[in-house]
Amino acid sequence: MELMGKLKVYYGWAKIGTIRKKRAISVIYENEWHGCRCDRGQRILRAAQETVIERYQDEEEEKAAKDCTRIFTEYSLFFDEKPINGSLNKILQMNSEADKNHVSKAMRDKIAEALRKAFMKANRGYREPDGQQLELNLE
Repeated sequence: MELMGKLKVYYGWAKIGTIRKKRAISVIYENEWHGCRCDRGQRILRAAQETVIERYQDEEEEKAAKDCTRIFTEYSLFFDEKPINGSLNKILQMNSEADKNHVSKAMRDKIAEALRKAFMKANRGYREPDGQQLELNLE
């Protein structure tokens, strides 16, 4: 398959504004490259997220795109909701876990590092929540 036909996945942080109110990792999949990479498609992408890294989809991911009517499909992991509860380490781990069947460990680490760096730049005072939550172990 020629490179131009390869669909991309964009990873970034959702832009907060009038539409979106919650901090989230935003993972946007192209469903067809022509509309996604034109000016309008790129404007939509920039309005939705601060893209920090991108990769090409694998064959299985591209097959799923064939049946879509939209040019993009987005998945979000919400930062301040359960089970993440404001933990950068937890959200990055969950995102990596979601990609494990399609993305190499090295690339998942690269994605996590890019997301971490962008988050820390925008949230300089961030501290990982201390695990002072009560855990109930029923054995």
